[in-house]
Amino acid sequence: MTRGAVRTALAAIICVVGPFGVLNASQQPPAARVVITHVTIVDVVGGQSHPDMTVVVSRGHIESITESARDVSKTGESNEKIVDARGKFLIPGLWDMHTHMAGINASPTWAKEVLLPLLVANGITGIRDMGGDLDALLAWRRAIESGQMIAPHIVAGGPMLLPARRPGATPAPADPSVLRIGSPEEARDSVDSLQKRGADFIKIIQLPRDSYFAVAEEARKDGISFVGHVPPRVTATEASNAGQKSIEHIIYSNLAFDCSSKEEDLRKRLLSGNEQEVADATDEADRTFSPEKAAALWRTFLRNDTWVTPTLFSIRANAHHPEDSPTDPLLAFLPAALRKEWLPAATPSKDDRDTAAWWERQFANDRRLTREMHRAGVHLLAGSDSLDRYVFVGTSLHEELKMLVAAGLTPLEALRASTQNPTGFLGRKEEGTIARGNVADLVLLEANPLEDISNTRRIAAVVLSGRYLSRADLDEMLAKAQSAAIGVH
Repeated sequence: MTRGAVRTALAAIICVVGPFGVLNASQQPPAARVVITHVTIVDVVGGQSHPDMTVVVSRGHIESITESARDVSKTGESNEKIVDARGKFLIPGLWDMHTHMAGINASPTWAKEVLLPLLVANGITGIRDMGGDLDALLAWRRAIESGQMIAPHIVAGGPMLLPARRPGATPAPADPSVLRIGSPEEARDSVDSLQKRGADFIKIIQLPRDSYFAVAEEARKDGISFVGHVPPRVTATEASNAGQKSIEHIIYSNLAFDCSSKEEDLRKRLLSGNEQEVADATDEADRTFSPEKAAALWRTFLRNDTWVTPTLFSIRANAHHPEDSPTDPLLAFLPAALRKEWLPAATPSKDDRDTAAWWERQFANDRRLTREMHRAGVHLLAGSDSLDRYVFVGTSLHEELKMLVAAGLTPLEALRASTQNPTGFLGRKEEGTIARGNVADLVLLEANPLEDISNTRRIAAVVLSGRYLSRADLDEMLAKAQSAAIGVH
């Protein structure tokens, strides 16, 4: 791989229209009571399927769960909705634990009408936004919680913490999704400021060692969690011991180096600043995997309750740019400028192919480490890293679930990584499972996801905070999202 080809990889390692009236049904009050009958409930806790059940939803929560043979008392509500779900399967609403809806490739000016509906239509009822405009994200959340918007629950960290630019560097445009840190004092101030502004957690991309540990210390004092990449000058063991609650991505957090029998030498090369040297060192770290070192690291994660979000599909997307199908229909849900930016070269160069091959090797290693972590019992979260290049909002989470199964998880375990695990990680005790009294975030499927995880895409309906959205409603949301994308200039 040449110097130019490695640049993108190195940077990653070291570095609708109108208000949200995207659905006619959304402009009307939801049914006061939704009764889903003769459905098979998928129990993500115990792993069993319970056929011919009736689930009653009222006031945004699950009112009761009974066998369908039993009578369900009528309330006399004129807008009560009865759903005959024979042959269908009910799962908890899905969470995407790594999204960027208001930053990176997504702008709040159009994402609300274009991207948020895509999440709902794909059964995603909650997201953890990992770097974006905090004011926009909090405004959306207020509108969602007040019933003015139909969109997933949002947990947000706001701007990502990055090192200050070097003296003399060309000034960059103001970016509300990024916060530059120039010293440990600034790191501490940033943690305090973000917490006061309403951030749910602190997200680190890359920081010098002293600033990283300043964030860890201040976050602990303030009682707010911090998550993100593990910087090159910090080991994953140190990050876990410092209290980092989740490690995002495997390659971007350099976990292959922590698991290498040549870690000390390879870390020096990782820090060299030479792009080709970093790429080669990463390959060698993959080749020198030490089961003993990996096992010790996984034990540290378990002891400290450190979670990992592998984001396998986004790495796969880097390895396989869709040069053979540049007219992917999902491109229709992006503004024209972004579609143009994403299109691959008509004739890929050797540089392009070498870079794709490098990413393919990293994807294979990430999948191996995911398998190793899973076998050791490390807690995993399903996250897409949308809207990264060709990581489409909504559908990419389903691809991530398939990747997790390919890495060794069962369909049930992959489903837990997007339901029970996220809500447990976030401490949202009334979400993530189908139980009496829980928030009514549900997805009705045409086929059993425990038999084939791809069945999570076969969505018949979504219940979001008690509001029933039929397949026709979801299709209308998609159509309006596509129209909104066309209108973005």
